[in-house]
Amino acid sequence: MSEDQHDNNPSAEAQTFNLMEMLRVLDPRDLEVERSVGEGLVVRSAELGQLSGVFVEPCFPVTERGMHLLLKDADGAEIGMIEDVHKLDKASRNAVEAELNEQHFIPTIIRVRDISDELHIPVWQVDTDHGERRLELKRRHDVHNMGGGRIYIRDAAGNGYLIPDISKLDPASQQLVQSNS
Repeated sequence: MSEDQHDNNPSAEAQTFNLMEMLRVLDPRDLEVERSVGEGLVVRSAELGQLSGVFVEPCFPVTERGMHLLLKDADGAEIGMIEDVHKLDKASRNAVEAELNEQHFIPTIIRVRDISDELHIPVWQVDTDHGERRLELKRRHDVHNMGGGRIYIRDAAGNGYLIPDISKLDPASQQLVQSNS
C-alpha cells in the first residue's frame, strides 16, 4: 500500500495506535508518595491531586523490579505508570518499594531438592532465600526461561519465584531444572 493509499484508508488508520498515548506516564518530579499501612499508598501531584488507597503493580518484566510500575486505585482502575522508581525522590521511592515488596514478594530459589508429578501436577521441592517451599504448578508451562540463565516460576496460587542464574545452582539442581522445564 502506498503512502497516499494509507492516508486515504480509514480502516488502516483505525488499526494503528500510539502506545504512549494510551499509557499515562507519570512525571517522577511531580509525584509525592507515602505509605498508609494496610491502605496502600497516598499519591500527590499537581496533575492528579491527592489519591488514597493506591496500589502498585509491576508491568514487565517482573524480574526488573522498580521499572514500569502501574499505579491503580482501590477498584483496580489504572492511574498511571512510573517508568523508573529510581527517578522518584528518596522518600517516595522508599514508599513505593516497600509497598511493592509487600504486595509482590518474589523469593529466590537457591536449591531444587526434587521435582515430581502428583496426579499430573508438577511439584517442586525447593529452598529459597526465605526457607523451604513446596511449589505446586498448574502446568509445566508455568516455568519461564527469561534468558541469561534466569528462570521465573509461577505456582498454582499465583506466587512467583525466581532463579536469577541457573548456572549458580548446584549441579543436581541444574539437572532437575533443565530436565523439567
